[in-house]
Amino acid sequence: MLQRLAAIVYSWGSIGTFIYLTFFDGYVYTALNWLIAFPVNVFLSMIWPIYWVILRPLFGA
Repeated sequence: MLQRLAAIVYSWGSIGTFIYLTFFDGYVYTALNWLIAFPVNVFLSMIWPIYWVILRPLFGA
């Protein structure tokens, strides 16, 4: 039961982080930088706890 809850929380956190990074982070997209920004956003959304706890405070605000 606890593993199922953890999987659900992790999935929702991943989806929420991807949506935030893609649409609400203030990054200006062009036709060419989608090729790099989209995979980076996917990767960062997969490691969202590390992104929010370590990377975001150190390298961006």
